[in-house]
Amino acid sequence: MTQQSRPFQISKDDLVSGFLLEKTAKLMKLHFSRMLLLHPEIDITVDQWIILDLLHSGEKINQQKLAELAFKDAPTVTRILDILEQKKYIARKTDKGDRRKFDISLLAKGQKLYENVWPIAREFREDCYESLTNEEMITFKKVLLKINHKLSTTP
Repeated sequence: MTQQSRPFQISKDDLVSGFLLEKTAKLMKLHFSRMLLLHPEIDITVDQWIILDLLHSGEKINQQKLAELAFKDAPTVTRILDILEQKKYIARKTDKGDRRKFDISLLAKGQKLYENVWPIAREFREDCYESLTNEEMITFKKVLLKINHKLSTTP
């Protein structure tokens, strides 16, 4: 896209930096982590919650796909899965088509944990977005999806 065809011209004064987006995401993670710490009966981190949340869909998913969806590197996902498996929240089974891959699923204990954490996660999200109108939320989501799409399709 040429400079002339861009719908939005960015000057240094009104630049919305990636730093602001990253800072906001990190603050959200920090605050959600603090909310989880208020519930000592829930022994889970934010990163573990992200994996559980992705597994909750119930569809067959392997470690590689899970890493892509969670936007985490494979070794990090492996460590998270090791912990979740030790706690008996998930099960890993060798993929019948490729023995190097594992299919991961929630166990009953993991499902119960999900059901206990989901209300906390919902409350956290509602608190984060309470000052936004529905229209602003829709616009916010559209903008993030556009940026995400642009970066996902750019080599």
